[in-house]
Amino acid sequence: MKTEVLLDIIFCAVLLPGMMFLFPIGEWFMWQPGYVLLYMLWLYGMWAMGRLVLGPMLLERGGGSKVTAAGVLFLMVAVTFLMTLTPVNFPNNTPGRVGEMLPHARAMWVMFVFVNTYAIAAGVLGGRIRSLNTVNAAHKAHAEARNALEKKRLEAEEVSGEEIQVKAGYKLLHLPLSAIQYIEGRNNYACFHLDHRDDVVSQISLKSVMDMLPEGKYVRIHRSYIVPVWRIAQRTSAEVRLMGVKDALPIGRAYKDSLKNE
Repeated sequence: MKTEVLLDIIFCAVLLPGMMFLFPIGEWFMWQPGYVLLYMLWLYGMWAMGRLVLGPMLLERGGGSKVTAAGVLFLMVAVTFLMTLTPVNFPNNTPGRVGEMLPHARAMWVMFVFVNTYAIAAGVLGGRIRSLNTVNAAHKAHAEARNALEKKRLEAEEVSGEEIQVKAGYKLLHLPLSAIQYIEGRNNYACFHLDHRDDVVSQISLKSVMDMLPEGKYVRIHRSYIVPVWRIAQRTSAEVRLMGVKDALPIGRAYKDSLKNE
């Protein structure tokens, strides 16, 4: 992208102004400076249409874009033809023989062909590069998403055979770690939200729960919430979303650092 912009700057700042000397610039500035400005606008206009409109259009699929490109090219040719009919009057300017193309008209057609050859080619090449970059970015994003999903799957498999024991009322329950969606603190109680079964409430603090859980597999995101690392599907600076959980959970300011490495 930087190379593309650099080439355009060189072309517009060096080559196009240099091409203006195909005209009798010295005499024009002296007698009719308005013509110089007019032809400079025409020259840069032709470049912009070829570079930014025609080139990208030729990359588009479908007959409609090709017809539109042909219409734009016809319009550019028509404008150039009308420009060549503009009378150029200053002392010692001879129109030449009858039927002979005037010098400024010849120069304009030469510049029209050269400028549009470059501009259209650069437009097609730039569009193709951007298209390839878009495809590569999509492939990279897909690969990253696939790797992240595989990582989550492996993390889920690691805890699939593990469980913790919690006391709920007078019962001692064995809770599979893979079934725990998240753990919510309610005063001196901990509520275990589980997949496909009722919540389990135990009289235990979240700090004690953290001590029971495998190190590195769970993270505390709030004074009231502990979540499995492998279930984190998306997170922002304010909340996390977990796989299998409908509602987002808030992130406490005191716990933001604990999520940075997860």
